[in-house]
Amino acid sequence: MKFPAFPVLFPNELILRRAQELARQIHVATAPEPPMLVAVIEGARPFARLLQKLLPGSLPVHEVRAQSYAGTQSSGKVTITTGADLPVRGRHVLLVEDIVDTGRTIAALQEHFLQKGAQSCRVASLLSKPSRRVVPVTIDFLGFEIPDEFVLGFGMDLDGRYRELPDVVVYDAAIERAFLQRAATASQ
Repeated sequence: MKFPAFPVLFPNELILRRAQELARQIHVATAPEPPMLVAVIEGARPFARLLQKLLPGSLPVHEVRAQSYAGTQSSGKVTITTGADLPVRGRHVLLVEDIVDTGRTIAALQEHFLQKGAQSCRVASLLSKPSRRVVPVTIDFLGFEIPDEFVLGFGMDLDGRYRELPDVVVYDAAIERAFLQRAATASQ
């Protein structure tokens, strides 16, 4: 086994089906002018690329990096480190996010792009964790609502680990420890 056997919250097949539904909704809601796709990287990159394939018109995916996490906890401060200068003036922006947790990152990015002259700034998010919301935000296109669990996979990580998992899983430190101990024993 390449990864710890974390509990699967959403298998890849379900994610793909829901993304197809969301792409149809986005296309209907944004026609006739396609939106400017802006992925909040690193985590939203797989979801944004999936939407890119499913939406008509071969839309490019632009990227913005905004950080608010340290380990498994939100720091409370949002920093835009890449993509702050994207040419959004006069465009309809669709921010693509992996998970909306506290709402701080999305609210900060929406405010930033609207101040830069975007005509609108909607949000498509694979996941939403409303129980952790401290800033009210609207998610225009939502994949799944989840409980207050720390999730990994399909782009989401823990300090760079497990981003490449195809499913969305619930992180469990005890499962990870046991996996690492078995791997260390097997390599001896």
